[in-house]
Amino acid sequence: MKFSGFVFSALLLASVWVSAQTTIYLNPVEALKVLFAGSKEVVSEKKRLSADQKKRVEKEIGSKIAKEEWTFYIARSAGKIDGYAVIDNEIGKTEPITFITAISPKGTITAVEVLVYRESHGSEVREKVFVKQFAGKGSSAPLRVGQDIKNISGATLSARALAVGAKRAVAMWEVLYGNR
Repeated sequence: MKFSGFVFSALLLASVWVSAQTTIYLNPVEALKVLFAGSKEVVSEKKRLSADQKKRVEKEIGSKIAKEEWTFYIARSAGKIDGYAVIDNEIGKTEPITFITAISPKGTITAVEVLVYRESHGSEVREKVFVKQFAGKGSSAPLRVGQDIKNISGATLSARALAVGAKRAVAMWEVLYGNR
């Protein structure tokens, strides 16, 4: 798989900040290689949400989003898009959880992976039994703990954080790429 120099540098820089409770499970480059192992290339694309798009995403997820600019990663092979991914952070109890959401060309989640976990408790949200619940869900899914996402005892805030982040990712995909 080919990565542009810019993508590699940006991803490496994004993975440098570390706190005392931090556990790094995957760096962004490793995560993209795992998620898109069969893809010929992965390119980054900076996208800025218009005011209207931002309102649509916020309405869909039921909360405000802090920024307008996002970097999506697009995996391609033979001129065809294999999938999309976005790396994001969401606050667990007190610290951000860094994770990646991979999305199919049809707009459904193919995977959610925790890259960096900074809390002292709740890291069970990175286990396959939890993250596999997101697969196949799109923007019409509730993606809410207690509804279509089962909670993990002792990791409720972290579970909610991943659900909120995954919902935001598919809602952004929908407004940015869904009507192609």
